Amino acid sequence: MIKRIAIKGPACYKKTAVLTTDKNINLIYGINGSGKSTLSEFLRQRKGEEYHECLIEPDINEVTEEILVYNEKYVEENFYNSDSQKGVFSLTKENAEAIKKINDIRNTLKKLQTDLEFKEKLKDNNLEKIETNKRTYINRLWEIKQKYCGEDRVLDYCFTGLKNSKESLFNYILKIENSPENQTKNIDEIKYEVAQLNKLRGTTIQRINEVTFNSQYIEDDKIFQEVITGNPNSRVAKLIDNLHISDWVKDGLNFESLEVCPFCQRPFDDGQIISELKAYFNKDYEQSLEHINSNFEKYKQSFMQNDFNFDFTGIDFLQILKDRYDKAVYKFKTNVESNLLKISDKIKNPSQCIKLTSSTSSLREINSIIFEANQLIDDFNTKILSVDYELKKLKQSFWRRIRFEYDQSVRSYMEQDNNLNNEKKQIENDIHKLNNNIQKYTNDYAHEQNNIINIDESIAHINSMLQDMGIYDFRIQKYSEEGLYRVVRGDDNNPVFRTLSEGERTIISVLYFLETCKGSIYKGAPKKDRIIVIDDPISSLSNIYFFNIGRILKGLLYPDLKRDPSNHITGYTVLPKFEQVFILTHSLYFFYEMTEMNKDKRHASQALFRIVKTKEGSEIHTMHYEHIQSDYHSYWLAIKDQNTHPALIANCMRNIVEYFFNFVEKRDLNNVFNREVFKQPKYQAFLRYINRESHSLGQNIYDFKEFDYNIFHEALRLLFIETQYEEHYKKMMSLKE
Repeated sequence: MIKRIAIKGPACYKKTAVLTTDKNINLIYGINGSGKSTLSEFLRQRKGEEYHECLIEPDINEVTEEILVYNEKYVEENFYNSDSQKGVFSLTKENAEAIKKINDIRNTLKKLQTDLEFKEKLKDNNLEKIETNKRTYINRLWEIKQKYCGEDRVLDYCFTGLKNSKESLFNYILKIENSPENQTKNIDEIKYEVAQLNKLRGTTIQRINEVTFNSQYIEDDKIFQEVITGNPNSRVAKLIDNLHISDWVKDGLNFESLEVCPFCQRPFDDGQIISELKAYFNKDYEQSLEHINSNFEKYKQSFMQNDFNFDFTGIDFLQILKDRYDKAVYKFKTNVESNLLKISDKIKNPSQCIKLTSSTSSLREINSIIFEANQLIDDFNTKILSVDYELKKLKQSFWRRIRFEYDQSVRSYMEQDNNLNNEKKQIENDIHKLNNNIQKYTNDYAHEQNNIINIDESIAHINSMLQDMGIYDFRIQKYSEEGLYRVVRGDDNNPVFRTLSEGERTIISVLYFLETCKGSIYKGAPKKDRIIVIDDPISSLSNIYFFNIGRILKGLLYPDLKRDPSNHITGYTVLPKFEQVFILTHSLYFFYEMTEMNKDKRHASQALFRIVKTKEGSEIHTMHYEHIQSDYHSYWLAIKDQNTHPALIANCMRNIVEYFFNFVEKRDLNNVFNREVFKQPKYQAFLRYINRESHSLGQNIYDFKEFDYNIFHEALRLLFIETQYEEHYKKMMSLKE
């Protein structure tokens, strides 16, 4: 038994990779290009300069042990380079009781087959119920399209890709998560916003200018609270001040005449009195009065330069601000106009004290409303300048609302569908058990039959396995008495291996290899302890054959496990059919199928490994059962690791895009790739690699060094965003091993 493999040097193993095991069955997973084939070829050859830094512990004793390896080289040497294959001689012995056992098994198989047919009919009836239930709700949800699509056509764009297929619309609605807390808009509001955006597409609304009042400081000028009087040294000052008639005297001097006194209307006896009165109104008095007049003009002009006549009623979404705005303007105008009257009185009566009312709060209130209006205008203009984005958001709101309104129908369908599917699972479990029993008795039948056939039993066994998988187009035929086989088709006895499809070649070569593991290609040769290595036995196979090949491998290679209470670790004793088995595969589905489900049995007989390829070279890691996920998940895990080799990251991204959009969503990405965002030079490498075959991808990236991890990730993220699957991208990027 191999305990340890250390490999360094060949191909992608830049540093030593180590596999340590003490188990009979060893399952090794790795995506294409990670280094599986290199490992299997080393186990096949083990000699050669390229393997001088590789070793196996303990070293294989060629006399008592041998390693049989199935890989591409094996197929090439045994099938492509030869029209015939060496016959496999059986190492079993004849059993005289086999005929009686075969008859008993045949009768049991007939009963099992009858039970299976009954269960298959139940399954067909169940599937019909599932389909009928689905059709009922598909038609019910189709009324959404009939209700909101057509007429004014405002919401037609929400049904792009959904107008002509009831099932597409049905599946689309089922995928929407119901979020009652997010239902802020009803359908009419959404429809109105969509109509407005389409109506005003390409137009913007001018922002409202704030009201400015640069002379507001005048309201705090202390001169308005001063008593303005004339020259105290004038002979008439005391009289004027005591009588508080300075304003009257000032006005009277404006009507001065050379002949008549402006105050008593009598002819002048002495003009000296007029001179004394004028002396009272000195320079300080005049300057104060001039200052007040100047304040009046500034205050008035600053007020008059504003336009308060903005039409809020002309814009729908601003109408809610109109009443508040009108009241605030009225308050401000009343405030300022009152102050102007007070200043005017002060000019007429400088000796009077006045106090102006502050307009700060009323001005702030106006500008606060204008600020709110400008925010609404900015929001609207932003939407207008990005109409497509806003329409996309409204489309999402529309479907969330629809999902909310039809939640009862959706939940009712899901409940019924769940019940029917549970019934389906039970029937399928019964069918699975029957198939297992049929397979068991079929295997027993083949086993007992082997005990009564001659040297040609390997031919019959291979042909039987081909027919078991539903393959009747070709078969193995004895070619000569020297023990040679060849592959023929129908009644044509000419060799046809080269005419087979890749999948057919894989099947026949695997079956032939397994026969060589059981027997010997050299008649009379002693049987050695064998270590079996099988590299990708399901390469190029359709999924329909995965189970068949897996079942055959398990039946021929896997050990028998016997309950053993004395084994306190696993509770089982392992009874190997071969010294050791290594199975390598690129398919996580097949890897999962080959893994023992029972935890104790798995721990007793199996070890799981993963080969990963990083920039530093391929590495071999121990793998736990909990790590097994689908191929699609594994691609996402690979691209999240920056240390993964650039070729593999790019290849995994291509596989993600191909799987999700071509097979899951059935989307044509050509229109997406033609969008402006992807025309940036930095994304061109990503687009080229996504559209190329994987065979050339890795080499191109390595040679031209066009790979940039961050740009590729950014481009992949944009691809999911542009196709409205951002949530799926976030979900997959959050996956953990």
